[in-house]
Amino acid sequence: MTLSVFKNIIVVDDDPDVLSQMEKIFQKMGKINYKGFLGAEQALKELETNSTIFDIIFVDVRMPIFSGIALVQYIKTHENKKIRDCFCVPIVGSIGKEDKAIISEFYFYETLTKPVAEKDFIKRLEELEEQEKNPESDRNFQKEFNNSMVAKNYKKAEELLLPRLKKEPNSLRFLTLYAELLLRAQDIKKSEEFLNKILKIDPNHIPALNLISKVHIKNNKFDDAMKALEKAKLLSPHNIDRLLVIGELNLGNGEAEKAEENFKNVLKLNPTDDRASFGLGRALATQGRTEESKKVLANLKKGSELASFFNNKGVLLVKAGKFNEGVSLYKNAIKVLDMPDKEYLLLYNIALAYSKLGDKVKAIEHAKKSVEKAPPNYLKSKTLLEKLEKEGASPAAPAAQAKSTAGAPTANTAGKETPKCLLTGDQMSFIMGGFDDGAKPAPATPAGEEEFISFGLN
Repeated sequence: MTLSVFKNIIVVDDDPDVLSQMEKIFQKMGKINYKGFLGAEQALKELETNSTIFDIIFVDVRMPIFSGIALVQYIKTHENKKIRDCFCVPIVGSIGKEDKAIISEFYFYETLTKPVAEKDFIKRLEELEEQEKNPESDRNFQKEFNNSMVAKNYKKAEELLLPRLKKEPNSLRFLTLYAELLLRAQDIKKSEEFLNKILKIDPNHIPALNLISKVHIKNNKFDDAMKALEKAKLLSPHNIDRLLVIGELNLGNGEAEKAEENFKNVLKLNPTDDRASFGLGRALATQGRTEESKKVLANLKKGSELASFFNNKGVLLVKAGKFNEGVSLYKNAIKVLDMPDKEYLLLYNIALAYSKLGDKVKAIEHAKKSVEKAPPNYLKSKTLLEKLEKEGASPAAPAAQAKSTAGAPTANTAGKETPKCLLTGDQMSFIMGGFDDGAKPAPATPAGEEEFISFGLN
């Protein structure tokens, strides 16, 4: 057999005998551009750094350290189109229901079964080539549909999907893809209707559970979103993106210990996942385990981003009337900040929080520190200090009053229920990636009132 489509091939398997066997088969076939890797990390690095477009990659789903089940997810969802379009074929043998669930969840309908016999493998390769060459194949439909969604070309995505949905009107897969299309196109109500119908037919349909969680988040129903995600996690515990999203929601809910567990579960699948390490670092630091957090974050150089997270979460807490928790996070931000020239911003926020709490003594103290550390042309700190000094320092608020005030609504939130889940803009962007219509504008600050400073330290 001469391969006409698959000219550049990768095989990833931790068994050197399997790689040797595959190499012999490809040599017999006259296949020169073949690469074998014993680990997923090396294979992913090759895909990301080599300018060659690899046509097909076979991945053993059962590998230690950086698992194959993690690698196939990274390939399927990669931001680089040349990697995302690669025909990724999981090599399966004796695997558990969890791995089977993730393979189904990511629409891997083409697999290779172990042990691999030469004759059977060549036949399987021929079948896969036919899939790749046929523009109407399910494989090519899914690839083109995904690329259209990433490019936000929803008209093209609909044109690809509707003929298949017309042919199979009861297909839960195609109905779910249409619900995804509606959700990405911001038709939230209609998408929710589709998803509720799908989940009535099959309450355990994992892709629909993933999508309904996005709908709930858009509707600020965070508890319902978490229920859907936790149910999907129970059915398919190895979905990396879902574990990361649940971890971020845990942090938004103030459940740092649960966040820690979910980020650690990602690192069991791939110890090199920077997103999980950063999440774990934030979860540990939120619990006051600063030294453990520093060890986790040591290689990431994310002190500034961690400080930004603490600051922006503090802003949300203070705006929700949780003054003491907010000030505590501002102070944590100063501890981890690796850009001293930005400290004045945090000191300004602390001063403003104490001002709103009614403790003018501490407010003036921190406003003065902010002025001392701020650039000469920065006026906000000076303006706040002048206002505080003009009003005059009142005695510090009694501890009992401060404690009760921490949960009370501010002037801006009076009459409104304090939201349970407080997510920073970066967290929300990650959680809703691809399903949101951009950052929502911040509510206007009443005239004459100082605004807290949110920042992303780049």
